[in-house]
Amino acid sequence: MQSFGEFMQKWLYGESGYYRNLHIGKEGDFYTSISVSEFFGYTLGYYLQAQLNSLQNQKIAIVEIGAERGNLISDIAFFLKENFLNFHKIDFLILEPLKSLHNIQNQTFLQKIDSKNLLIVEDFQSIKSLHYDFIFYCSNELLDAFPCELYYQGQIAFIEDNILSFKKAPKPIEQIAQKFHLQISEIPLYIEEFIKNCNNCAKNWMFLTFDYGSLETRNEFSLRLFEKHSTKNLFISPKSTEYDKSFLESFNKCDITYDVNFTIWNNYFETIGAKKLFCHRQNRALVDMGLDKVGEWYIAKYGLQSFMKHSAKIRTLLEPGLLGERFLGMAFVK
Repeated sequence: MQSFGEFMQKWLYGESGYYRNLHIGKEGDFYTSISVSEFFGYTLGYYLQAQLNSLQNQKIAIVEIGAERGNLISDIAFFLKENFLNFHKIDFLILEPLKSLHNIQNQTFLQKIDSKNLLIVEDFQSIKSLHYDFIFYCSNELLDAFPCELYYQGQIAFIEDNILSFKKAPKPIEQIAQKFHLQISEIPLYIEEFIKNCNNCAKNWMFLTFDYGSLETRNEFSLRLFEKHSTKNLFISPKSTEYDKSFLESFNKCDITYDVNFTIWNNYFETIGAKKLFCHRQNRALVDMGLDKVGEWYIAKYGLQSFMKHSAKIRTLLEPGLLGERFLGMAFVK
């Protein structure tokens, strides 16, 4: 018997886990803001440029976590290469435990940046050993890839003999449920360890991320499977434990995701003394971060006609019914 969290860990990251192969984009199982438009990464680059200008004579790294192909850090690097005078002084890293993705990540970066190497590391200790003064961590749809326990009124889900059942929750999970007033919810695992690792790699850092979720506790299940751009909920009703018994047939063949409870993440960041810079819907976050200025730069550099080819994709990033309000952006600094 194993908890659902252990089962999900194997599904996504095991020897034949789902994330060991590439699944994002038109030919994959789902889209992301990164795969929709380079302007997502360019905007993050513009935002980071303003921060970089205040950090003189320091050893700095930009680290992407959960990079898949490596497009986000490549887009950030491309913008900074075009606009930041001290680009050559910045190190670009990907934290990627899955060696099967290293080659494609390197290739993606080299296609856009031929004047600088990308460093790919497998653990936080490797980053810590490089002794950076300041680290910018960035990610997209990382938080919903954390394995989670399925919590239901004092119980959590277990898998045994291909059957899902609920049994008494262990004390640490019950304490989290009580702290955040959860009755029915996905409870992510390893958050505290992850944030401590980020904190231990450098004295000063920023963590910038985007993901699907909300700040409100909904007290209902949201866990679902993604395959070929279609979704299937695990539970028949979001407020019951009755589930689709065919879901085990999809083991490691499709993505598992759930709505991120940003309140939980906010709390853990604040617990270690990090300051919240913002937590907004994606459309507001991107506009506040300078998306319009990025558009002006692109038009000046490549022309209005070229920009217009991107306009529909940019609208997808901002439209409330598409990615604009379904996703939240969040940043913390220490």
